[in-house]
Amino acid sequence: MKKLISLFLVLVLLAGCGNNTNEEPEETSSTSQAKVGILQLMTHDALDLSREGFIDALKDGGYVEGENLSIDYLNPEGDLNNLSTMAESILADDPDLVLAIATNPVQALQNINDDTPILATAVTDFVEAGLVESNENPGGLIAGVSDGCPMDEQLALLLEASPNVERLGIIYTSSEPNSEIQANQMVEECEKNGIESVVHTVSDKTMIDDTLQSFAGEVDALYVPTDNNIASAMASVDIFADENDLPVLCGESNSVRNGGLISLGVDYYQIGYQTGEMAVEILNGEKTISDMQVEFQSDITTYYNSLTAEKIGLTLPESIIERGIDVSAE
Repeated sequence: MKKLISLFLVLVLLAGCGNNTNEEPEETSSTSQAKVGILQLMTHDALDLSREGFIDALKDGGYVEGENLSIDYLNPEGDLNNLSTMAESILADDPDLVLAIATNPVQALQNINDDTPILATAVTDFVEAGLVESNENPGGLIAGVSDGCPMDEQLALLLEASPNVERLGIIYTSSEPNSEIQANQMVEECEKNGIESVVHTVSDKTMIDDTLQSFAGEVDALYVPTDNNIASAMASVDIFADENDLPVLCGESNSVRNGGLISLGVDYYQIGYQTGEMAVEILNGEKTISDMQVEFQSDITTYYNSLTAEKIGLTLPESIIERGIDVSAE
């Protein structure tokens, strides 16, 4: 009888140990799972590349989706009403941090956020957009990487490619803060250089074709900022520019790939990756959002499209060809 009791007690102890062993890995797995929200304004090349770079940086930093990382990705395709709803949805899921791609998503999150770190990319001017107090000391829950580059150098590049520009057409979406900031900066640079600026805005994609026609015979070149609506409709810009032999200066390289002539622009994959590196530091507990600044890409590159130049009958100077990247050859 004593042997049976002893055997019973041993079995109970072993069963207890087995239960503890099974519970421990489950608890570890739960605590190591990181949650990241991504709110992207719309689908197009530049913003998509930013997201891809961000996710790749997370992966390189040890955070792999489906393993120790969950990503809640939402995209209202430019619908600002849906954007607000999606911002609420992402924050309601209580993520460790949120990536906002473009200015409008950051502003939507900023208006309703109390304590979640927000990293932003594809934002031209964080200060002018009311997102931070200063680039060096943001002073809140927002930091990230800007896609801005010096406007005086942008205009200088256009004049290097096409020295006879006297009237510059500028088109942008009135509801995009990034675009308005860049357009105003370009108007100021035109005034400094004795160039007349002709500015027209659109409220949505349906207005782009008609608005482009209003520039016909009125300007010598076009400037398209890093405008999400215009970037997604570069095919229309390309057709209009070809019909009127107009060089198009773009705010970013992907618009040059899609028919623009030239740009002094950032690499959107790279600024997304740079933002992802900031996210890894937060997830690792190495830094908090309050420790971070607004960063910029250090290497600004000249991009040009030799096929576009050929179509509009423009011979680019050797100075641009030698230092620039021909996107038509990619």
